[in-house]
Amino acid sequence: MTTTELVLTSVAHILLVDDEDDCNFVTKLILKKAGYQGRLTTFTSADEALEYLREGAERPDLMFVDINMPKYTGFDLLTFCENEGLLPNGHTSVVMFSSSNRPVDQERALSFRSVIGYVEKALSVESFERVVREHERLRSC
Repeated sequence: MTTTELVLTSVAHILLVDDEDDCNFVTKLILKKAGYQGRLTTFTSADEALEYLREGAERPDLMFVDINMPKYTGFDLLTFCENEGLLPNGHTSVVMFSSSNRPVDQERALSFRSVIGYVEKALSVESFERVVREHERLRSC
């Protein structure tokens, strides 16, 4: 199975949480370049994303979450989600998405039960493909 086939079969919905509009634009371009044709839901704040998840809307297959955002960080968002039982949910794979390459941020991100990876901005086709493969591997277990 090629990566494009993986994307089409295992990832129908991506939730992107990042306060930077320019980064969201670049991410959308990279997803398109990678052949992603599914649904993309974007929020520019953690509290908007949390409200969406609390409403029980369609669960995303992948969630890309920025760490450094105003009001609530990506870490805060995941803490709320895990404390409320929204994540992990057996369906959604979370990827922390940040410009930080600090080992302490990476370690903290990977300490969350719902997080499967850490990607430094900007997203590349290769890093997206790697995330999709990991998501697929975990869902097949």
